[in-house]
Amino acid sequence: MKTLFLYDIDGTLLSTGGAGRGALNEAFELLHGVPRAFSKVHFGGRTDHGIVSQAYELAGLQQADGHREALIEAYLPRLQRRLDERRPEVLPGVRALLDATDRVGHNALLTGNMEAGAHRKLRAVELWERFQLGAYGDDSPRRNDLVPVAEERARRAGLEFTQTLVLGDTVHDVACARAGGAIAVAVCTGWSTAEDLRACGPDLLIEDLESGLEGLLALVRERAATG
Repeated sequence: MKTLFLYDIDGTLLSTGGAGRGALNEAFELLHGVPRAFSKVHFGGRTDHGIVSQAYELAGLQQADGHREALIEAYLPRLQRRLDERRPEVLPGVRALLDATDRVGHNALLTGNMEAGAHRKLRAVELWERFQLGAYGDDSPRRNDLVPVAEERARRAGLEFTQTLVLGDTVHDVACARAGGAIAVAVCTGWSTAEDLRACGPDLLIEDLESGLEGLLALVRERAATG
């Protein structure tokens, strides 16, 4: 009885110290001459597609054909430079949890990051190879669309699973899990407060991945037994 584990990145697996926001600000200013365009954009639980669209709106600019592609082209090398200058912090319990979940299922990604950005962030801390596949912000501007995308990719890859679990740090991750019919586990290491996470009703709320490891595995076993 295998589980497909879908992991968010920022605030769940690691902290980049604002590398993504800083790189986007640099890229946007280079292209449009607008400084700190992303300073008022809320990143938590959003897709890169939605984040970029909001930045254009707040800057009073029309997002024309080709703008997003040009912004990404400028963003990625600036993101890499920041990751090289300051290695991201892997959050407590991440590696132990990946070891544990790998024994009872398949580790995959569900993130609002575009795939190229996710690759750079996780490669910087030697975690990219721990995930067999993913669903990304490239796949849809709506995070709630991404559970079926990840599940279909898993099936096409020949991975067998009987349940899906989404693990993230925001209320948007919980909503995404609910939209996709997945188990929702929320962790208090990122963008949303514990109170907000509790209010949106995840199946399990944990302080961090280190202290929450046994509770998460117990939930997986319980759902597998009753499913």
